[in-house]
Amino acid sequence: MTTSEMSRIERKILVRAPRERVWKFLTTVEDFSKWFEVETAGTFAPGARLKMRSTNESCKGIEFSLQVERMEPPHTFSWRWHPGMPIPGVDYEKEPTTLVVFELSEVDGGTEVKVVESGFDRISLTRRAAVFADNEKGWDLMLLSLEKYTRASAQH
Repeated sequence: MTTSEMSRIERKILVRAPRERVWKFLTTVEDFSKWFEVETAGTFAPGARLKMRSTNESCKGIEFSLQVERMEPPHTFSWRWHPGMPIPGVDYEKEPTTLVVFELSEVDGGTEVKVVESGFDRISLTRRAAVFADNEKGWDLMLLSLEKYTRASAQH
């Protein structure tokens, strides 16, 4: 893969639930924390900056933050963040962020969830390939986690 191809990640999944329920799980901090495997507090709202700590076994305790860009219920939710695993000595406040956009569409059988993360081309070449690969794999796992969380909540 060339560096020009490492500028955006796009993934889709069908979640067998109404769009309003998927929107709630995506944009309510309590639900988001469970399927995204983080500890956080606060409320998602445009301009809000939330600090998070991973509870996922593979990166438990890693801290990061995101800043909400847009919330257009029940179809678009976006944020900016510093992608990838933190590296000691790197000042992430000076590093470019990527933009994560979730789009929800009603389709036969439920809700199509599409996530696009863009802006990797602004990250230094020394970090870009690793960050891109981590997030590419990460979005596959996170969308499956959202789908599984939604399915489990329907059984309660």
